[in-house]
Amino acid sequence: MKVLIVDDDGFVINGLKSMIDWEHLGVDEIMTAVDGAAAWELYNHHKPDLLITDVYMPRMNGLQLIKQIRESDMLLPIIILSGYDEFNYAKEAIQLNVAQYILKPAVFTEIEIVLKEVLNKRDVAEKKEQYFFGLRSQLEQSIPVLREQLLFDMLTAGLKISDIPGNRLQFLQMEEQVFSGGLVMSLIIHRETNKKTELEKDWQLYKFASYNIAQEIVKKSGNSYVLRYMEDRLPLLLYGTKEAACQRALEIGAEFIESVGAYLELNTNVGIGRWYESFTSYPLSHKESRDMLAMMEYEGHQKIFDSEASYDRLPQVWPAYSLDNFRQLSEALLRMDHDKVMRYWLDIERAITNEQGTSLKYMKTLCSSMINSLVLHIMEEDPAAMEWGQLVGFLESIQTVSTQELLCKRIKILLNQLLEIVESIYNIGRQHTYIQHVKNVVAEQYPNNISFVQIADDLHLTRNYLSSLFKRVTGESFTNYLTLYRIEKAKVLMKTHRYMIYEVSSRVGYSDPAYFSRVFKNVTGISPTDYTLGKS
Repeated sequence: MKVLIVDDDGFVINGLKSMIDWEHLGVDEIMTAVDGAAAWELYNHHKPDLLITDVYMPRMNGLQLIKQIRESDMLLPIIILSGYDEFNYAKEAIQLNVAQYILKPAVFTEIEIVLKEVLNKRDVAEKKEQYFFGLRSQLEQSIPVLREQLLFDMLTAGLKISDIPGNRLQFLQMEEQVFSGGLVMSLIIHRETNKKTELEKDWQLYKFASYNIAQEIVKKSGNSYVLRYMEDRLPLLLYGTKEAACQRALEIGAEFIESVGAYLELNTNVGIGRWYESFTSYPLSHKESRDMLAMMEYEGHQKIFDSEASYDRLPQVWPAYSLDNFRQLSEALLRMDHDKVMRYWLDIERAITNEQGTSLKYMKTLCSSMINSLVLHIMEEDPAAMEWGQLVGFLESIQTVSTQELLCKRIKILLNQLLEIVESIYNIGRQHTYIQHVKNVVAEQYPNNISFVQIADDLHLTRNYLSSLFKRVTGESFTNYLTLYRIEKAKVLMKTHRYMIYEVSSRVGYSDPAYFSRVFKNVTGISPTDYTLGKS
């Protein structure tokens, strides 16, 4: 600590410097001045931790010095050392928040006791200030997290006005306008089947970069919040008037698609829910935004679907048509599973014919889209499988039917025709060729990192189809097959007693020996060490 002593009497200054045990008090530096003007300069340059000053001095007296200091520093401990004739200044000194007023002459031991008391109070005050500063800092750091959690609850669980007291909004630094009307939009980035996003750590970095892009766009837009990811979907809450929020949603969506495409070279889609006057309906807007994304799943990328605009163009009755059923139907078709194809179609048929008021035109549109997507999936596997004329014929046959019943019968006929086409393409011999290729890759590359996506690409197949085919033929998933193969190779190496466990781990494709040991025990029931020692 540093102490500044101000007195025009050199005897007093020398006495204080020599007679007080400053080191015991924790003081490292003592500065002195003979008047207030000189003391003011020292104060500004050195910022002492304690001021001891006389009152009556030339140029600038002690009270004038204290007044100037108090304009910028109300916490500096100040002790006045004054003669009897100057005691009438005590009242003014109290108003200036002076710690102690000592009358001259005073015994140095008494002065030292006062100094100790003042410095102790200063330490306590400083520690208290540090504590509250730390607490305030922690609270300020937690505000964004707490604010996001409140917004997350608003979009997912739904909240009532009683759940959000006014002081909570003030603490979270949120405007009341956020509860007076808004909409939810969902952004999704699509994970490409290439090396750029193959590794999970790389994919997470791309997601983080996309999140930052959304944050930058929202900062410019205002009246918006970006929430945390829900799987690969990024929800945004936009609040304000209906016209302004809807317009901003379209602008944000367009800029997000453009920026992610330009900087990250990833495909995206944007779904926008409808605007609602009350925040209690935000979960409904959130669901609508996700429904829009689901509608785009087979419509391509770089698109914006707006519930507000789409709602007016849709029929009065929206059938409860499950995209999961269609996805399952598509996968079953590629697996040539006739029974499941018909079962999944029956589920879809029930959904779209169950509702009163569903128009035939809407059902034709829906079925045309479904058949079109199925044909495209087949042609992805083998471009020569079908001609475009066949697809045109299929779609024309859907448009010519006159009733819902005939439409459903026509779809069954078309599905059977598609199954026959798939079966003619993927004969049993070719399937076994694919499976043998996968097994050969495992046998040759099992010590290395094997990419199943790359194997599928090499065979010009989709990952889902090859995975399904491999499991159907071998009875094992590719991951399980690779694991069992590596463990069998590990057993062979361990029986030689020539390698340490970590060497065996590395030689069969596991860089982490601890993880290898866990996998080995899960497969064999015993640890590698026990297996090496011959324990069962």
